[in-house]
Amino acid sequence: MDMLMIVFRAALKDRVREILQTSGVTAYTELLGAHGTGQSGSTEGVSFYSGGNNVILVSLESAQRDKVVDAVKVWCAEAQRSGWVKPAIRVFSWPCTQLI
Repeated sequence: MDMLMIVFRAALKDRVREILQTSGVTAYTELLGAHGTGQSGSTEGVSFYSGGNNVILVSLESAQRDKVVDAVKVWCAEAQRSGWVKPAIRVFSWPCTQLI
């Protein structure tokens, strides 16, 4: 099992939730309004990025993890092909063991 951490602009929450749903993910934890600084700059105090970032944590078996990651990759590729800027999203993964 792996833990996925999906960090994305809050404005993208509907699309990210849709990807999770179509990938068969039914349970996750979402942290709203996270602020930080990354490759695209700070999320704090910038009017056109109001709300900062959201973070989703979800533990998944490898096949479902790959399904989510592949769906995000397709979304990013489609955005770039259509002339849009790649969505402000990052996906991280690490091994996870449920203890209780």
